Amino acid sequence: MNDRVQRQDGADALAAPPADEAGRRAAADRAVMRVAAAGVAVSAALVVLTVAIAVVSHSFALTATAIDCAVDVVAALALWAGLRLSQRKSAAFPYGLYKIENVLQIAVALLIFVASYEVARRAFVTSRQEPRIDGPVIAGTALAIAVTWAYGWYATRLGRRVSSPALVADGKHRQTDVLSTALALVAVVSTWAGFDIDRVAAVVILGFALYSGWELLQGGMKALLDASVDRATLAKIERILTGEGLVEEVEELAVRSAGRYLFLEATLRLRTDDLVRAHAASERLETLVRAAVPAVERVSLHLEPRRRDIVRVAVPLSGPDGAISSEFGEAPFFGLAEVRAADGTILRTEALPNPHLGTEKQKGILVAEWLVAQKIDVLVTAREVNKGPSYVLREAGVQLRRAQTPRLDDELALLGRLLAGERQD
Repeated sequence: MNDRVQRQDGADALAAPPADEAGRRAAADRAVMRVAAAGVAVSAALVVLTVAIAVVSHSFALTATAIDCAVDVVAALALWAGLRLSQRKSAAFPYGLYKIENVLQIAVALLIFVASYEVARRAFVTSRQEPRIDGPVIAGTALAIAVTWAYGWYATRLGRRVSSPALVADGKHRQTDVLSTALALVAVVSTWAGFDIDRVAAVVILGFALYSGWELLQGGMKALLDASVDRATLAKIERILTGEGLVEEVEELAVRSAGRYLFLEATLRLRTDDLVRAHAASERLETLVRAAVPAVERVSLHLEPRRRDIVRVAVPLSGPDGAISSEFGEAPFFGLAEVRAADGTILRTEALPNPHLGTEKQKGILVAEWLVAQKIDVLVTAREVNKGPSYVLREAGVQLRRAQTPRLDDELALLGRLLAGERQD
């Protein structure tokens, strides 16, 4: 086996998603595009509605809402265009233009800041005519709230389901707009009732808007700077990788986001020199990772051969005194040891109780899986292991040896001499 085994796809080691996964993602992309196009239509309709009632009522709150809706039209058009571009790949951009979504996320955050500033400026600086509030104005404002909330809720929900930061950003922005429009409704109703609370409500809505904008700006900048994904996602992926029997160690793991997709790179130390088995293990791991984290777009696994410096050995024992048992699944204890391959030195020895001794069914297979989880390289037994457990162990790269002596320490000493002799040869 070469110093490094890599899964190849053409000139690189980036695995393309399977056909069913590609179909699922294409469907998700179409759904995102439909919602983005609907966002343009909703924003345009809200601009017409809010401008009309603002002109009729001379309300400061409705004028600010109309300005905010006009910003939404620009944001919705940018979202729609950006999502179309993000799906394209070329020789110049082989990874695609996914990060356009993160650029849009930042742009939407900045638009929130601009809209908040405009509300503040008009609330505390600009003078206005005396508002004229009637039933149609109040009804139009309530309708704007309902439409904005419905679109924002749906866009955020779908964006989270398909891991689209741009769609989530747009949905959050619309949720901020609900508060802005609710402020406008409170303002017009209070004016109609003879109480003016425009400025107090403006302070509250600006706090929400600025907080939402900061979250979006921070998230978008992290993605553009290739920051790692959250710890929970990293831990989930690492558990999948270490759960593979052939994986001795996860030496490196990096997962970054680009748009609504994740790109994974990992260096794995395997307990095998067999290229076919290494490839099969990488295929299994890719399938498991994609199932657990659907947002993963590319998987790059660098597979390193097993280490030869330290060999982990397991031996079934009759008791903690070191007598080798003739049983495997029924052995009360297992001796685990680490042997330095260079000179055969025994570095560490411990006796662990068999955790499946009281199990009635498939005891041998369960014990074999437990030993694989202990990351052993060699199993030494007094007699041949049954077919089922033997298959589990061999598939995990464990070498099976027959014991030549009745005691653990003598067997480890013999194995150490054999390993040292192999090194010298």
